[in-house]
Amino acid sequence: MSNVEAPPVPNLAVDTELERLRRVRRWAVVWTKPRCERCVQEFFERADVPCFLPLSSRRKSFPSGVKVWTAPLFSSYVFFDQDAMERHRVFESRKAVEVLAPDDSAALSADLLRIAAALERDPSLRASRFSGVGRRVQVNRGPLKGLCGEFVRSGAESLLILRVDFLGKAAELAIDEACVDPE
Repeated sequence: MSNVEAPPVPNLAVDTELERLRRVRRWAVVWTKPRCERCVQEFFERADVPCFLPLSSRRKSFPSGVKVWTAPLFSSYVFFDQDAMERHRVFESRKAVEVLAPDDSAALSADLLRIAAALERDPSLRASRFSGVGRRVQVNRGPLKGLCGEFVRSGAESLLILRVDFLGKAAELAIDEACVDPE
């Protein structure tokens, strides 16, 4: 008998965030009371309702050190599977202001998948102004390879803009222009 341990067996039952999001067919949005996004997310998790709260990584330097935390990418919005819970039950969280259901759930789903993929690869994604139309591009090189969005220049910085058209919101990432090609 040898003392060599067998390599660990990967747990195939563990879902990635993107796989869970792909299974949702009809998304809806909860507009929450201010600073209540995590409470609503916990409410959905307790009820086993698939939900998505995109969290962005934030960092700030202080004389005493560096603080790193996560904050909702789109304040006051949590996305959930509208087939998994009736609309009126969402208000049982006591933190919901309104439930918004899109006419085109497939478009919202595609937007959310792009946001989730970007956050998975670069948690520094940050909220952006929705105005201005950039050039449609696909990222073909680098860690964001495969993402589609809009390319804009802001001063000396090049940005990839990812939109959530239903909410009129957008998020941005710094990107090297050499990594993108026109769509």
